[in-house]
This record gives sequence, structure tokens and C-alpha cells, in this order.
Amino acid sequence: MVKKFPFLIGLVVISSQLYAQSDNFNSAGGLQSEIMLHPADASTGYVLKKGEFSYNQALTPYPGWAWWGITDRITAELDFECWLGGVPSFNFRFGLLKQKAIRPSVSYETMFQYLKDERDQFEYLDYLSVIRQGKSWYNRINLSWQIHDVWHIHLSGGATYHDNITITNRDRLKLTGKSFTNYLSPDFSLSIDFRFKQWISFHSTASYGSTFLYADNIIRKKQFCFATRIAPFIKSNKGFFNSFRIELAFLHANLPDAKEGFTGPIGFIYWQWTMSKTDPTSKNMSE
Repeated sequence: MVKKFPFLIGLVVISSQLYAQSDNFNSAGGLQSEIMLHPADASTGYVLKKGEFSYNQALTPYPGWAWWGITDRITAELDFECWLGGVPSFNFRFGLLKQKAIRPSVSYETMFQYLKDERDQFEYLDYLSVIRQGKSWYNRINLSWQIHDVWHIHLSGGATYHDNITITNRDRLKLTGKSFTNYLSPDFSLSIDFRFKQWISFHSTASYGSTFLYADNIIRKKQFCFATRIAPFIKSNKGFFNSFRIELAFLHANLPDAKEGFTGPIGFIYWQWTMSKTDPTSKNMSE
């Protein structure tokens, strides 16, 4: 109960802020002007505005994660799931440039985790195992172009370091897999957004290496993700409903080292809101 107490307090604060600010949300732009950090497991060149928050919840019984715009250039992740599980985890994104003509929005993103004991990220699967221990640390540069009111392109590149990681097929007739120690591996992703309406958008991402959102921090992974984001209550004047979002995704991931992969639906819900009286996200992100 002691470990859950800070999370419960956090939920109360989030709910109270959302209800209290029911008149402070600008729904005119909706998803078309929303600052998105990881749509369809992409990495974008954007950062949240100062005082902007996003709370994200996967369809699990334990708490999710949040994003906080500390300043207009620094966004921090609050990884409740890892912290309550005893895993030190820190993620920051720094806004370096804003889009100007053909120059993209640029951000630098870094994420560090430390696993004291071995943990299998796929312990619920009988055909795939990804065991990590020790430090993992990724660093990347993210670029984003808003090429039209409803079209965005994102490009990201960097690398992930692991102290120890083992990727295997759990010895299905023949053991296939590899172990890596003190290993640095490249990461790359390319993504496109089609923000069709205020209440619905479509996203697709192709990536190699480590990603943040789904099957996170796994090196040498080949992945494709198609997702849609929905704002079902965008016209509501109540902040709790106006700021509510859903990402529904279809994921295909292949781990060549184990000669295995997985395919299927996945997703999460989230709320994104700002503490300010006026909503700066109503402007184009290229401004």
C-alpha cells in the first residue's frame, strides 16, 4: 500500500486538474494540432509545452507513465510502472530546434534504466524470451516535419547500450538465440502521420532496434506499427473527457536473433492537458 500511495495521490491530482480546467481546453485543433511524442511507437522531434501533461495507461492493472513539460524545451517521463517495480528509469527529451521552412523540428531524447536482477520481458510467451540485466541506455536525435496541416513525417536515429541482454526462442526443438554483453546497437525509425480530422488520426512507423512504447528497449528488433488515435469526446466542455484519447495499434515485430516474432493488436488510453489558461497547442507545431 505504501508503494501505491504516491500513485493514488497522483491520480487524484490529475483528475482534479482535469475537472477544474474544464473551460481551459481548446478543442478546435484536436488531434490535428496536438503535440505527439510517440505515435505508433515513433520518436518525434516535438516536446511538450511548459505546464503540459500527458498521462498514459496501458490495458493493465498496474499504473502507466506520464509526460511533463518542465519548460518549453524540456520534457520528462514519469515512469510509474518501473518506479513502483523497483526499476530506476529516467527519460528526458530536449527540444533543440523548431521547424522553419524545410528545417525540421529537432529533439534529443535519452532514456536510462537499471535492472538489478534478470528480467524476462516476454515471460508470458512460450516461444520467445528477452532477458535483460544491468544498465540499458538509449540516445537518439529525432526530426519532424509538418508538411501540411494534416501530414507529418518523423525520422529518428541513434543507438542503445545494454550491459546484458539475451534473445532466444526458449529452445523450441532447437535453441536459437544470441547473448550480448556491453553491446551498442543502432536504432532507426521512419514514421508518417495523417491527421485526418480533429477526432481521428492515422499513423504508421517502420523501425529497427530499440523503441519506447511497445516491446520497449529491445535491440536489433525489426518492427512495423500501424495505429489510429481517437479523441471520442473532443467537443465536450469537460476537461476530463475533452482531453481523453485512445491509441489502437496493430504491431508486427521480428527478432532475427531468435528467428521469432509476434503480431497482433495493442494499444493504450491517455489524457493530455495543459495547466495554462490558454492552450498553446492550437498553433501549428511548425510555428
